[in-house]
Amino acid sequence: MSLTVNGVNKNQTSQPTAASTAPAQETQNLFGSEETSKTEKADTAAQKTLLEAELAKLEQQLAQLEAKKSEKEAYKKELEAQKKSITNQKANVEAQIKANEAEMKSNEEEIAKNEQNIEKAQDEIEKLQKEYDEKNKEANELSQQISDKIAKIVSDSDNNVKNQQGQIQQAYQEAYAKVESGEIEQNEVAQYVMQKVGNGNVNVATEELTAISSLNAQVKALISGANTLSEQMSLKQTEIEGYQAAITASVAANEALIEKNAPLKAQIADFNKQINTVNNEINTTDREINTIDKNIAKVNTNIQTTQNQINTIDGKETTEVKVEEVADINTTIANNNVDTNYGETAKSETKSNPFLAVSYDFGSYATMTEALEAMSKNNEQNIASARTQTESNRQEVRKMFQELIG
Repeated sequence: MSLTVNGVNKNQTSQPTAASTAPAQETQNLFGSEETSKTEKADTAAQKTLLEAELAKLEQQLAQLEAKKSEKEAYKKELEAQKKSITNQKANVEAQIKANEAEMKSNEEEIAKNEQNIEKAQDEIEKLQKEYDEKNKEANELSQQISDKIAKIVSDSDNNVKNQQGQIQQAYQEAYAKVESGEIEQNEVAQYVMQKVGNGNVNVATEELTAISSLNAQVKALISGANTLSEQMSLKQTEIEGYQAAITASVAANEALIEKNAPLKAQIADFNKQINTVNNEINTTDREINTIDKNIAKVNTNIQTTQNQINTIDGKETTEVKVEEVADINTTIANNNVDTNYGETAKSETKSNPFLAVSYDFGSYATMTEALEAMSKNNEQNIASARTQTESNRQEVRKMFQELIG
């Protein structure tokens, strides 16, 4: 019996079969796999090296971006500090403008108050003027009555003398005619005339002249009242002039404040322009920082992706790649509607009522009062002259009768 192993009888000598050559071929294939593995490992190592180089490059790029961002943020802080400084300067100037405007408002209120005082004083002057005119009219009317009464008294007295003289002459003529006719004797002529014309009393109008003096006293009282009213009107006019002077001073003060505010408003306009310029620069910087943030986000994503690739090669656990989204920023409101035309607004004006404080010609009132006083004195003189005239007429008539009595 023979033993067969692997289809080969040990006792037999034969040529190698395909089956007998199989182990040799397998050994040959095994060496080929080892070569392939070495190549793959070499490729993987090279790939890892490239990835690590890429990672280093990305990390360097990230560091540069973060440094640039820090630089921009520092610059933004400088801009914000500059804006704060300008804003503080602007606030100080605005405070000066507001203080000046508050003073202007106070002056305008004072102007309005003084204008009201002027109107009130003018109303009072008009009332005083009306009273003055009434007293003046009454004084003139009484003075005219006095003149008329005095003229009548003097005229009546003069006529009385003439009548007495005429009666005496007529009585004499009648008496001498009777002497010629023999009805009376020559020595009876005087007696006849006395009987014919009476005792020769002439009215001296004492009561009438006393009444006239009373009227003139009323005229004096009216004149005194008119003088008082004139003085009151003059005082009111002085008040008005004081109010008008205060208004003029307030207007001048406001004009000076307007001039004072003009360069301050120009400064505000300049500050606003500076703030706008800084705001625009801040906006630009914000946009640049925003762009840097977007780039940083991209680099971070690439770093995570690259690190995961390296981890995969190293057989380590990979992490989820987080894609950071950086939104666009809105820089359209940074200027806060800053008005750059602050100093170019229309120039305000302070005005007062030009029709107030009309001057009254108190010189004419004074002249009128002087005329009334002169008229009153003239009345006194006329009364005294009338008394003298009537008394003179009475004495003349008495003298004529005394001559008759002989």
